[in-house]
Amino acid sequence: MVSQTAILVLPTLVAGQDIFLSQRASNSSCSAYAQGPYAKCDTCESCFNAGARPGVLCQGGSLAATGYLCPPDATGGDMAFACMDWTFGSSALQAAEAQFKTSSGESVRFGVGTFGTSDDPLKGIGNCYRISTNTSDVDIIAQSINTGSDVAGNQFDLQVGDGGAGIFNACVGGDSPGTNSMFPGSKDAWGNQYGGVDFRADCAGLPKYPEKSGAMQASGDDLVSLCESSFDLGARGDGADWGPANPTILSIGRVQCPEELVQMTQIQRSDDPSGYVPASPLIGDHPCQDNIPGMQNDWCLTRMMDCRKPSGAWRSNSDADLTVAGRRLVQTCTADGYTRIDNQCGCFDCDC
Repeated sequence: MVSQTAILVLPTLVAGQDIFLSQRASNSSCSAYAQGPYAKCDTCESCFNAGARPGVLCQGGSLAATGYLCPPDATGGDMAFACMDWTFGSSALQAAEAQFKTSSGESVRFGVGTFGTSDDPLKGIGNCYRISTNTSDVDIIAQSINTGSDVAGNQFDLQVGDGGAGIFNACVGGDSPGTNSMFPGSKDAWGNQYGGVDFRADCAGLPKYPEKSGAMQASGDDLVSLCESSFDLGARGDGADWGPANPTILSIGRVQCPEELVQMTQIQRSDDPSGYVPASPLIGDHPCQDNIPGMQNDWCLTRMMDCRKPSGAWRSNSDADLTVAGRRLVQTCTADGYTRIDNQCGCFDCDC
């Protein structure tokens, strides 16, 4: 089971309050990983993400994996999940947006997801993109924390409440909810594999909370409301009005990642541009056409929620030369969707 060492406490969030109790907290050593007499944990010298924000320790079961190698599947111990407060419209993201507006004067919405690009050494991981769509007069600044073969260029795949699991599904359907999947119940209420439910009214059939419900209840979030918010905020359209089509991206371009958003994911690029307005945004040249058989998802704001550990949480997908020390990797969550997993090291005794 997860060792309760260096627990990251998430307080009740209100606008203007710190997102976390200690925003810049870091580990002074990797002592939590030490198990044997030959441990190299005093200085974390062999750990890729030394100095990262503390979290609970993953006990990866038969793989003996921990930290950033905490497995994405059940292997007889803990597994890592995506965090639910990354979901578009969550209480934590709303608080972060309010803080950002105070510090910058910019009124935007925050999110995370995947931007499909081959023009970046990390395939976009850690980059932030400012997105204008045809369904909202408020731009989105979203951080790309994942990659996916099903995400094309000029498309952003945004994490929203029941946005569709796609290829992998760690949200529901496991034989031990709270261990190998996050939410209780069957997949039936979740709608389509790609896109989730088509109608806002169908959000009501979703489970409100993960099997381990306490953290989400304390946050003020619930899955039904997050699903409904994705319709209300223009991240998807009600099937009664415009079918399965997604919002059209009018423009998209890379910007500096706001500190308030980096606090949510804990990954930060060292090559960020300066400023929150893209210097050379890509301009959409046609509407989203994904409701037409055979058409691609270019210029579409698509949606997803698979609850699975994202690509940006793996050491193999990062680069020390392109990321900030202590913020080299996405910090994932336990099965409750909120409690962060320590990701300084990848194995016990700090030798990897």
